[in-house]
Amino acid sequence: MDTAPGEDAPGTGPAPRPRGELYTAIRGDGQRLAAGLIRLLHAMSAESDLNPTDFQCFALLRVGGPMTPGEIAQSLRLTTGSVTVVVDRLAERGLVRRDRHPEDRRKVVVRLAEGAAGAGVHGGGVPMGLAEAMTALHGRYSEAELEIIDDWLARAGAVLTEVAAGIGGERRRARRRPEGPASA
Repeated sequence: MDTAPGEDAPGTGPAPRPRGELYTAIRGDGQRLAAGLIRLLHAMSAESDLNPTDFQCFALLRVGGPMTPGEIAQSLRLTTGSVTVVVDRLAERGLVRRDRHPEDRRKVVVRLAEGAAGAGVHGGGVPMGLAEAMTALHGRYSEAELEIIDDWLARAGAVLTEVAAGIGGERRRARRRPEGPASA
């Protein structure tokens, strides 16, 4: 493992910080990571000549595979009408296609078009320099440390997905509740 001059190798250096201090640091670092990912998303979408929402849909299909418009809407927190517009734009560019659902012919499945992953859209590749930078970063960690990082990322992703699914749920449920008797 190589370290930059003046840096400690992972697992060496000062004593571990108290748990509360670590939580605060993780929260701040997580927020900076999220902001960096948003900046990267916007840069990649601009480079691909897609708006960020269209790019997110393309990336979602690349990672998640074929989905119904309803599943896309739920994943991206869009209305089904908005998803129709997004899918129309992506289909016009030859990036996605609509097929009949294999189990329910009344439904439609949206999938990447043949060759779309390499059609000049960053969702099919990695921005120049990113792979090299991440490989260099990963090189600072042992395989055991990378296993821990991978485990944490997988678990954090699952938690974020679960929390995102619940956000707005109370508001939606409240709108559906019947009003009580009017006060006089």
